[in-house]
Amino acid sequence: MINASSDQKYTRRVGRLFLALTGFTWILIVLGAVVRAHGAGLACPDWPYCFGSLLPRMDFRVLLEWGHRAVAGTLAMLFVVASVMALRRGATRAAVKRKILLGALLLALQIVLGGLTVLHLLAEWSVIAHLITGNVFCLVLLLTARSLLGFAEPPEPPSSRVRKFALIAVHLLFIQIVLGGLVSSSYAGLACPEWPTCDDGRWFPTLSGLVGLQIVHRLGAYTVALAYLGLALSARREPVVGNLARVALSLVFFQMLIGVVNVLWRLPVEVTALHSAVATGLLLVTALLTRASIARPAGTA
Repeated sequence: MINASSDQKYTRRVGRLFLALTGFTWILIVLGAVVRAHGAGLACPDWPYCFGSLLPRMDFRVLLEWGHRAVAGTLAMLFVVASVMALRRGATRAAVKRKILLGALLLALQIVLGGLTVLHLLAEWSVIAHLITGNVFCLVLLLTARSLLGFAEPPEPPSSRVRKFALIAVHLLFIQIVLGGLVSSSYAGLACPEWPTCDDGRWFPTLSGLVGLQIVHRLGAYTVALAYLGLALSARREPVVGNLARVALSLVFFQMLIGVVNVLWRLPVEVTALHSAVATGLLLVTALLTRASIARPAGTA
């Protein structure tokens, strides 16, 4: 009994560490959005140095980029520590070893992409890949914490309609985040700075170029909102999934509002960072929601 209690406490301690790393990664993603919004990666275009120095003379933009690298390095070291703690005991190893391996691969890829993003002067492909990998890494950390902490599961298997809506929502959200990264990296919001119309009151001025990209991103937001609305309505009688679905739906509408403000105010840094923060938060809630939607309690077929 003593050993079992000790293992349980240790498991929860490691789980809380991974949960803290999830929040730390979330902050790093927002900081990355601030760096992009300021174009700060171009203020320090050589990597791992900055104009030939590991500790360059700081101005605001260099400080942003250098600070982003320092926070990312700290996160990597903390992930190694948390992973060693999780793998050193059998009580936690079996539950998370695959997730930790996936997280390690994503982290290594993210470090390479960070260097390529700077070396290629914020090329769109590198910015998008960096953004997506960072969000997926954050998601893996959350699911690892979930495995160790034992988040609440639905008392009954969710209906097939709930599962379908959850899968549709998570796929649409992922596509929308990719589109958002393209819009952000190309500053496409400035190509169509009105809402809900574009180019002096036209609804569909073009579907090509930067204007078309911004229009498709807006239409994608409405599609995502409808998917989450359907999910929330279909899960309204299922407490665990329903509560998560209502939180996700609220975040979707809040994100749409931020997107409108971001375009109308011509992409201020603070609003752009908030937009990225809510997108990552929505992805994490959706991951828990999707996991709960496909979960089956012990003893069910």
